[in-house]
Amino acid sequence: MLLKARYLAAGDTFGSGGPTGKVRYDNLKPAVARVLGFSRARVESERWVAFRSWAGIDAFYCRPGLVGAHKKGGVEGQIGWFRRNHLVPVPDVASISELNTLIDQWDVKDEQRRIRMRTQTIGERFAHERTLSFTVLCPR
Repeated sequence: MLLKARYLAAGDTFGSGGPTGKVRYDNLKPAVARVLGFSRARVESERWVAFRSWAGIDAFYCRPGLVGAHKKGGVEGQIGWFRRNHLVPVPDVASISELNTLIDQWDVKDEQRRIRMRTQTIGERFAHERTLSFTVLCPR
């Protein structure tokens, strides 16, 4: 349920209903029951198959290990920053809806932040990226 709620929230943010078609995933543990060797082949969980069928997603999995290592350190670093600064200790909330509201508030606040020596804020960079991403409406 949390994944679906955040997926829909992302669609609202991008104004698209959410991504459809081929979506690249790196290490999506809730979706994958087992990685088959050092390939892109996966045994997917039943709930994930149902979710991606509903969302119209064709999952494309990155290869594990060094062969599949891509320039994602910055993204993972920022996810770690967000988790340490907003989710540790775990927020005391009464519902997923309340947690989503907090996450949305933190996202808005973080838009004013600059990463290291970059000249643009996160919000300025995101405004540009928004024009490049999720251009196809997701049917509901």
